Amino acid sequence: MATKARCAVAKLADLEPAGLKRVEVGGLPICLARLAGGDVFAISDVCSHEEIELSEGDLDGEDVECPEHGSRFNVRTGEVSGLPAEEPVATYPVSVTDGEIFVEVPQE
Repeated sequence: MATKARCAVAKLADLEPAGLKRVEVGGLPICLARLAGGDVFAISDVCSHEEIELSEGDLDGEDVECPEHGSRFNVRTGEVSGLPAEEPVATYPVSVTDGEIFVEVPQE
């Protein structure tokens, strides 16, 4: 069974409210999303419809919109909230400690 590793990925100050940021943990592309209220979430940075970086898209409320075809994903659940994507994207637990953003990712 895979364990999880808690990794520091960015400073909270580097992620604007209502902003997106791409980070990588062990080669795993992750899209950080900071809601307007300040909560931070992490989803896969690869759209499940086409291999496009979601972090290059827009954050609309709790949804990330893919810049290529407009697929939308909820940042809390990874579920599809707008077509043409049909498959959800992975989500990762996030914590913020002393201004540092940590993401938990699977570790072999």
